[in-house]
Amino acid sequence: MTAVPRDVASPARPDDVDPVATGLVTRLQALERRGLLLRGSEAWDAALVSDVEAGLAALPPAMRRFPGGPLELVLHAASAPLGLGDGSPERPDWSEGRGRFHLYRYAPSSERRAMLRLSRLTDVEAERLWRRRAVVHAVVQRWDDALGWSRDAQWRRLSGWMNPFERPLVWKEQARLHYAGAFSRALGARSASLDLVTFAEELLVPVESLREDALNVDDRVRCQEFSKAGAFARLVEDSGLGALAWRGACPAFDAWAELDLLSHFEVLLVAATGRQPESLFGHLLLKPVWREGARVRGPTFERVVQLVALTGMEPRGLGYVVKGMTGGYDTVFLTGTMGDLAHEALELEQRTIRRFHLRLTRGEEARMLERVWELERRGYMGYYFFTDNCASALLFLLNGVLEQGREVRAPGTLWVLPTATLDVLARVEVLGKDGRAGPLLALVPDAFESTGDRAVRASVSRDAALDGLVGKVDETGLARLRRLDERLQSPEPEARRAAYLELPALVRGVLGSSTGAARRSVRELLHAYVAHAVRVERAAVDRAEGERLRIDRTRLLSVNAPVEGSAAAGLRERQRVFEREDALQRKLAVLDRTTVFQDALATAPRRLPTPQELKALVRAERTEAAFAAATDAQGELNDGVLSEVDPMAFLGEDHRRKVAAESAWAASALRDSGAGRTVVSVGMDFPDVGGPRPVVSVRTAGMAEALGDARLHGFQPSSELRVLDGELSVEPRWGMPRLVSTDMTLLGYRTLQRELPRFRESVWDSLGWGAEARVASDASRPLPYRATVQAEALVVVDEAERFSRFTALGIGGLARMHWSEGMLAPAAGPRFSLVHRSGLPGSGANAVRVEAAYAPTWRMGDSRFVHEAGASLQVEWWLGRAGPFGVLLTPRAQLRWEGTLSPPARHESPSRSSWWDGTVDRRLAVGLEVR
Repeated sequence: MTAVPRDVASPARPDDVDPVATGLVTRLQALERRGLLLRGSEAWDAALVSDVEAGLAALPPAMRRFPGGPLELVLHAASAPLGLGDGSPERPDWSEGRGRFHLYRYAPSSERRAMLRLSRLTDVEAERLWRRRAVVHAVVQRWDDALGWSRDAQWRRLSGWMNPFERPLVWKEQARLHYAGAFSRALGARSASLDLVTFAEELLVPVESLREDALNVDDRVRCQEFSKAGAFARLVEDSGLGALAWRGACPAFDAWAELDLLSHFEVLLVAATGRQPESLFGHLLLKPVWREGARVRGPTFERVVQLVALTGMEPRGLGYVVKGMTGGYDTVFLTGTMGDLAHEALELEQRTIRRFHLRLTRGEEARMLERVWELERRGYMGYYFFTDNCASALLFLLNGVLEQGREVRAPGTLWVLPTATLDVLARVEVLGKDGRAGPLLALVPDAFESTGDRAVRASVSRDAALDGLVGKVDETGLARLRRLDERLQSPEPEARRAAYLELPALVRGVLGSSTGAARRSVRELLHAYVAHAVRVERAAVDRAEGERLRIDRTRLLSVNAPVEGSAAAGLRERQRVFEREDALQRKLAVLDRTTVFQDALATAPRRLPTPQELKALVRAERTEAAFAAATDAQGELNDGVLSEVDPMAFLGEDHRRKVAAESAWAASALRDSGAGRTVVSVGMDFPDVGGPRPVVSVRTAGMAEALGDARLHGFQPSSELRVLDGELSVEPRWGMPRLVSTDMTLLGYRTLQRELPRFRESVWDSLGWGAEARVASDASRPLPYRATVQAEALVVVDEAERFSRFTALGIGGLARMHWSEGMLAPAAGPRFSLVHRSGLPGSGANAVRVEAAYAPTWRMGDSRFVHEAGASLQVEWWLGRAGPFGVLLTPRAQLRWEGTLSPPARHESPSRSSWWDGTVDRRLAVGLEVR
């Protein structure tokens, strides 16, 4: 290391002063007046002095007079990567506090990100570049120390900087983005301050400042890091230190963004199916919406931003689940097409996608596109199913663009639900680009309909079309059409295929039997009937394809997958693809990856299918044949006797009816999901022993959505989900209140959704089902504590549209553990239940609910049958909103009996007490929920 005495007032000069030396003295004195000191022999290194001057000149004029006193630059004879220190004792970057900054002889670095954009520079040019950046680094660090730029909330959001203990298991300052490519160099990943300082190096001294042709314009920092560049420029300008001209033309981004045609953004919720509990929590995406321009883009080519875990081709076993819950995968930002999303979600998974308009200003919309562009290339975060998922990724993306210091906080710390995230977005009031106030998020009542949900709607419309033919055609022909319709609803694809082959001739015959006046109406009804029948068949073939792909994947992954199929390998390949902005290279790389993936599926060894799988594969082939017959029949009729019907008018009217139905439902539905609910109830208990007593109950739930609930941000009305849903009841009195009972549902799920008749392959497909796990306590019981696990099949007796009214009977079983301090008593037995809901006028939340259950269980501790029966009647009435708060009133009556049954002896007269022995508890309560 070069020793530099601190008390030297001016640089030592040669005895023979020449004009060059005199010029250097003048330049060094000019640097000293600005606070930059060069000492010893390095002061006479003209190249170093030039680089120091150039680095200082890269700063806005006001920033060149930095705070913190004189800044001494020391050049060491030893070399270091990039010619800069790393903070270690061997290669310090700072010493004497912030008084002395250390430089080293240049050596190339092993950091891929730091060297990536320097490939066209010579070593001499690279050394000059990093010396200039060193000056910027030191000066900007001084400014950050003085003004706290790196503590700015907007800056910290861009990389997700978290303070110690800001989140669980965060012990030191760290960023949510963990990809090295997200930082200008590795040093920037250590803290928000170093992130800012190292980025300033790259922004203010870009590669092209050494040589214009050193970097393609689209790869330059100003075309890659829009958000950081804009945030840094704002910090400088707000500090009164000048304006930075950081933005210029970026051909690749500008062509991709099409800002002049951008209309708005939508948040998409891929909803649950109702039958598949693994999809219950939903999935969020972001969709930019552009107006039509000179270049026509079909709906399937519209872009969507996926916020997903990159899992590769890894098997979906226990290890997959564990990795998903413990950060074994990375969350990535993928820009795909609506066609890909529709095929995966709407067709294969049969999940409808709800749409929500995101109210942003014009500036926020532009920054949102910039943010998507950046994060697709560098946005890699740890994926944790409960906390760091698609919902938290959406908030991370959004908070980086909101203006006026707004921030949308996650709806929880230990659990971030997609539906709860929609709740918090909808509660934020903003001014849109039209200048009007409104919620940040609002429903668009025109969902992207899954082929399964469309089949349900088409089934109703098909029946309506048949009914509309009554009185307009020959009854014999109509009867034949109805019989053929029954065959079209057969679960056997071969039977449906045969029926479709007969359909054209039968439709021609029915149309020919109509009178002249009704002929047009009959033709339109027959056209609608055929179209809706084919829509139902389309859902069948999509389901069959999904099942076939599932079987193929299972067979493929039953053998050892190649390393290239791992999530880590896919991550590395994706990062490599996006390192350069060469559009053709990226396109070929993506195409090549797709081809490799498809080749792997086509050529990978597979085990033979099991008999059950083979049966499913044969069924899938027959379903495809039935769909082909259906479309052939439709094409023949539309080219023939139904050709006079305008297909666009039919589609337009069908869409109008769909939107009208969704709008009517949305107008009466509750906005919020069932996440984070709290209900306070007051009432009276009427126990068998003792007199009436007042009771106060508090019910809280991580998630509580009941069957039939109409919620814009919720799950399907056909499904019920309860997670950590507990009620605590106390008797108020002088002093400490007395605990009466507790009841906690750890996890409970019920669904009334069944398959359409033609999709039912077993009795199970025509039934709903439910299961739950709960713990409870009641001081009045001999064994006060119990834990229960139960499951049931549900027979739907009656239902209305969207399950606003339903009646279902349940039969199942339960296993239970009773205990007290001195006794443990397992029990098990069957369980029978009734659940009913009737909608009331007004809001879709208004309803009457009746639930009853009976369970005779064999208790092993005392070897006897114990019978339990209970019933509840609850009215739910939405009182409306008062400002930001909504109020739901829930009066409730409960009855519960537990005891034993024993018929009276022959000499005893029958009475209630002789037939059963036990306790009866009654409760009347009025609950109030405010959200």
